[in-house]
Amino acid sequence: MFPFTYTFEREIKNSKTFKNVTDAVCHSITERGLTYIVPADGTVIGENKMFKLDFANKSPLVFSPGKEYFYYNKNTRILTYQITAFYSILFSLIYSAVLFLILHFILHHLTTEIIIAFLLFIAGIIIHYCHYILVIDNVSKNLNEN
Repeated sequence: MFPFTYTFEREIKNSKTFKNVTDAVCHSITERGLTYIVPADGTVIGENKMFKLDFANKSPLVFSPGKEYFYYNKNTRILTYQITAFYSILFSLIYSAVLFLILHFILHHLTTEIIIAFLLFIAGIIIHYCHYILVIDNVSKNLNEN
């Protein structure tokens, strides 16, 4: 696959053990509904299926595959969050293409269709990026408060 990854680093102010960090990260992963958690040596990996049916929420079919990696270096007290962003970019592109086709049959104006679809693509990427920043900020905030 293509190596589209986002990497974020946050400093943990208090000296935390790997157990404290693992608990906070696992809580964050389960809170967001990821289905597979693997705590390894110095790393916590969260993974999701390709398609998830979730009838409890407003959108029953969720396309959210991906892997999340949390690395904690106890010596430097740096928590690193790395996410594979290939599928989020791919789905933003697919949603934009579908919108382009819908607008093509409604508007019949190529420039407007391309601009609106492109803006949706950029907005999707920005929303995903902001979501990833909020995830690492939330985990680091919870670790720094305690």
